[in-house]
Amino acid sequence: MEEERSNAGQGLGVAALVLGIIALIVAFIPCLGWIAIIPGAIAIILSIVALSQANSANAPRGFIIAALVVSILGTTIAAAQGLLLGTFATHGEKWGKDWFRDFEKAGKRFEKEFKREFESEYGKDFNDAVKEVNRELEKTLDELEKEMDDVLKDTDRLTDDEKAARMGRAAGKALKEFREELKDTSGIK
Repeated sequence: MEEERSNAGQGLGVAALVLGIIALIVAFIPCLGWIAIIPGAIAIILSIVALSQANSANAPRGFIIAALVVSILGTTIAAAQGLLLGTFATHGEKWGKDWFRDFEKAGKRFEKEFKREFESEYGKDFNDAVKEVNRELEKTLDELEKEMDDVLKDTDRLTDDEKAARMGRAAGKALKEFREELKDTSGIK
């Protein structure tokens, strides 16, 4: 003879599953996931009550167990996120200072290593090379300015096309000289 099965606990199981899914989804929201502890805890309680009712009435339990698993998973993720945020809120300032200090040290080590490599590669001090390039740049810009002033002299009698051609030639000449100067200071061939 076939045993009759009841639907005891199924309504609570559906409610628990819905709340468990909501808790699981909300638990993955950065910085707000800890809020999922509330629907997750309610879903766990409803799942336990539904499981108890289903056991006593010999009702199906698979759906209710799924609701319990999803609820526990969502609540656990939410609790972990809450714990992480709480720990960071408590110790975050110290960690931030430590991280910044480590980042600053790494930057200084990089700068020191870069300068050392530069000096071994080019045979001169990095700061001196930068100053030399700046001097050459200033010199070239002064020459360009002088050249442009020379070009602009007597431009009243020239057409616009002739003025543009003169300025273009002067700028091209100055840039060519500047490029040559950069090759000389950088050692690039």
